[in-house]
Amino acid sequence: MELAVEVAGIFAVFVLLLCTWGVLVPSRIVAFATRWTNRQGLWVAALLRVTFGIALWFAAPASRAPLFLQVLGILTILAGVSLPMIGLDRFTKLIEWSVERPPIVVRLWCLLGIALGGAILWALIPAAS
Repeated sequence: MELAVEVAGIFAVFVLLLCTWGVLVPSRIVAFATRWTNRQGLWVAALLRVTFGIALWFAAPASRAPLFLQVLGILTILAGVSLPMIGLDRFTKLIEWSVERPPIVVRLWCLLGIALGGAILWALIPAAS
């Protein structure tokens, strides 16, 4: 269970850093995302989501907000499992659609990611006794 908390925390920090980068320089995060529009990118994205979801699920009982982390874990696992099912064409189109959004939209999505990463980190920090 402690390993799950650490893995979930590492993922949350990664989300925070990536989204902060997206807020500061949206064009760079867009360029980063377009590099993953291939079969390996699809599988890496799926594997990362499933791993993060499992970590959230197992970290939930030791957290401040177990229901929040369990629901988020299930949704993340479902997102990871569904990626290979949608196929490479739709995955590529989804990334291309995201890339075509104006920088303000990218920044807003990244702000949402920062809030979500922060909420996960808050939930993972043990409550003071």
